[in-house]
Amino acid sequence: MLRFNGTYTLSRKDDPGASRSAFACSWNVKIIDFSSADPAHLHIRPWGVLAVRQAGGIFKSSCAESLGKRIINDFALKVDDLLWVESFPDAPHQLYVAAFTPRYEAAQVHYAITWRPILENERNALRLWCPETRNRTDS
Repeated sequence: MLRFNGTYTLSRKDDPGASRSAFACSWNVKIIDFSSADPAHLHIRPWGVLAVRQAGGIFKSSCAESLGKRIINDFALKVDDLLWVESFPDAPHQLYVAAFTPRYEAAQVHYAITWRPILENERNALRLWCPETRNRTDS
């Protein structure tokens, strides 16, 4: 089941002489509840996020790095239960999966993010809710 299908925007400081859209990055985001699928086929990660960057914006950033914490908090998700998938503007036909590595600083947890190409079983898990992933390659 799709829990969310909409847009998340990373806003930048306002520049009185510039268009707001020129300085903001936005992503089409789908949050998928894999646990609502066939109970005979359990997923290791019960939640999925597919983020595809919209055209525009001048900052090179991934959705996971810039808005990941906000999305995770907004939907009360746990990083360990999450399959985070993105495509990037410089490789729009490829999908990548985020690997979150915890870093502990003081009393807070921060995550370093590394990327790898999507696996076929991960792509198959997305296809039911995100048919547009059929046209993307592994890398």
